Amino acid sequence: MPPSPAVRILANAAAAVPVLLDEVRTLLATTARPLLGFATGGTFTTFLQALQQELAHGRLANAGNLLATHLDEYLGFPPGRAGGMVHELGTACPQLLAMLPKGMFFPVPHDDAPASLRAHEQRLQRAGGVGLQFLGIGRNSHLAFNEPGTAFDTGFHVTTLAETTRDDARARFAPNEPPTRAVTSGLATILLAKRLVLCAFGKAKAAAVAAMLQGTVAPACPASIVRTHSNVLVLLDRDAASLLHAGQSGA
Repeated sequence: MPPSPAVRILANAAAAVPVLLDEVRTLLATTARPLLGFATGGTFTTFLQALQQELAHGRLANAGNLLATHLDEYLGFPPGRAGGMVHELGTACPQLLAMLPKGMFFPVPHDDAPASLRAHEQRLQRAGGVGLQFLGIGRNSHLAFNEPGTAFDTGFHVTTLAETTRDDARARFAPNEPPTRAVTSGLATILLAKRLVLCAFGKAKAAAVAAMLQGTVAPACPASIVRTHSNVLVLLDRDAASLLHAGQSGA
C-alpha cells in the first residue's frame, strides 16, 4: 500500500484557494503540456473565481500551454446548457470556456454512446494523461459520480445518481428535478492522474472524510481508493476533519 495521503487541516475553506493556485503553478512549471482535471460543485467555486483572475491578468506563467478537462457531466447537458458541469466551470472561470473552441478544453461527453466515452479516454491519453486532478467528495463518499458500490476498475461510464447526490444538486436545477444519470470518470481513470488534490469542507462531509481516510478501502466507500495512490494531498477545514482520530492531521 502506498503512503497515506498527506492531509492538511486549514482554518477555513478560503485558505485552500492559495494552496490550489500553487498546485496549478507547480503543474505549469514542471510539465511542458500540462493537463489539469477540474472538479465542480460549491467546494471549488471560490478557487475557480480566483483562477479566473489569475488567468485574465496574466499572472500564471506558461498558462498558454494549459489543457483542461473535468470529471463528469449530466446526460443531455452540452457545454452551453445551464446546470451542466462545463457551464458551471465556465460561469465561475470564463477563461476555461474560451479554451473550448481552441481544442484545449476536453469536455466529458454528454451522451451515453460507448464510442463517445472511448474517444474521450483516448483523447486524454494522447494528451499525455492528467497531470493534476482536483477532487471533491460526496456526503455518501462518492468520488466524481462513482456512487457507493462502484467497482474500483471502472473507466468512463454512465451511472445512475444516488438520491443523496440528486438532493445535493436540487438547488442548481430548481424548480426542475435534478438529472438521474451522468457520464463520469471511473475510479481507475482517476487513479491514472499523476497527482490528486481532494478538498472537503463543512461538517456535512465529516463522516465521508473519516470513512475515506480511516475506514476500509472498499467500493462501499469509493473515495477510499485515493489511499492507493502514491501522490495525494487532502485539504480539509476543521469541521470536515472533526471525526478523524488523532494522528490523521497536518499543518
